[in-house]
Amino acid sequence: MADILHRVGIRSPAGKVFRALSEEQGLAGWWTRNVKATAEVGTIARFRFGDHGFNDMQVLELAPDRRVRWRCVDGAQEWIGTEVTFDLKQEGGVTVVLFAQRGWKEPVEFMHYCSTKWGTYLLSLKSLCETGKGTPFPEDVDIG
Repeated sequence: MADILHRVGIRSPAGKVFRALSEEQGLAGWWTRNVKATAEVGTIARFRFGDHGFNDMQVLELAPDRRVRWRCVDGAQEWIGTEVTFDLKQEGGVTVVLFAQRGWKEPVEFMHYCSTKWGTYLLSLKSLCETGKGTPFPEDVDIG
């Protein structure tokens, strides 16, 4: 099994970052504008990326200001069964986000692509929380 791991510091309170990771309006502000989500364990959050595909995530855990955890239940074949976590911790005036997408069956080229895209989306999350403006799909960085 292979994992994607990232760390980003956000100059914003943990509560604000948590809301951006768990509520529909927040998710639409940094990942994709086309999202249907409810901040409730057990629900399915549906993320759409136009012609680039989709991912449906079951919400497994919502620990306010500390953790958001999903399992991919439909979408890109390589994603199905992977778990995505956003662990939050305070360091001074910064909320550190420890991101993981765990459980890739093998480190195929698509995993490399997704790792880079997650990096761009985490910077979009940072921008949203710090300035009020993220770059969600379709305004995201095109990495080819």
